[in-house]
Amino acid sequence: MIGMGIPAAAPAPPAMTETEPRLLSTVYSQAETLHYTVSWLRLVAGKLVINIQPLADGEGERFLIEATARTAGLFGAIYPVEDRFRIVVEGRQRLPLNYQFDQQEGSRRNLRISEYDQENFRVTFRKNEEPPEIFELDGPVHNEFTAFLAMRAMPLPQDGPPAMLPTFADKKRHLVPVVVEGVETRATIFGDRQTLRVQPRLQFKGLYDKAAPPVVWLTDDDYRLPVWIKAKIVIGSLTAILTEYQGPAGHASLD
Repeated sequence: MIGMGIPAAAPAPPAMTETEPRLLSTVYSQAETLHYTVSWLRLVAGKLVINIQPLADGEGERFLIEATARTAGLFGAIYPVEDRFRIVVEGRQRLPLNYQFDQQEGSRRNLRISEYDQENFRVTFRKNEEPPEIFELDGPVHNEFTAFLAMRAMPLPQDGPPAMLPTFADKKRHLVPVVVEGVETRATIFGDRQTLRVQPRLQFKGLYDKAAPPVVWLTDDDYRLPVWIKAKIVIGSLTAILTEYQGPAGHASLD
């Protein structure tokens, strides 16, 4: 009819940003160990160690990620925490196949296990001895830990649309924009380095239930090392600083 137009189609949702082949030759491609010291109000509050190892099994690129986060010093004496993560990822997107989170905080202990069927867009989750839950999704996903690591191997434009990371958290698939907020020079264990100040714009709580979305400083080079991480919490902020590194970028430490 005259005067009646055809309704415009709804815009397609943003797609997952692919990893960059050039970066994958140096980032997230070999054995790597990262040690962090976590501080609260300039007091040492904990330690975080991340180990990445390539696995020989499987037809695609497959890696084992193991991480341990524990409280230290006075915080460890008052409220001991030791969280262990074990994740297997595969393919050029470094998508998770399985994820085990062993959480021990004070006298409480929880074991969470997730299995990812990336081809059929399905996640099976089990906590302790509870019956498993199955979640049907609309695309492949990272979890919060693998999204943090995969971010290093993605193109991160300072202008234009942000990179997008699909992340499974709070029982849903979220497309998370990863925004470069600026370029800064920071002191690191490798000396002063130019870094990208990057923030994932989270729309979920997940592991950050009591904290604001983290800000990450990545070295602006072919290694994209996360040298500083900062997250605001109710009573201040936590800062994690890379204090020792062994991997493709070489070896360095504060000692």
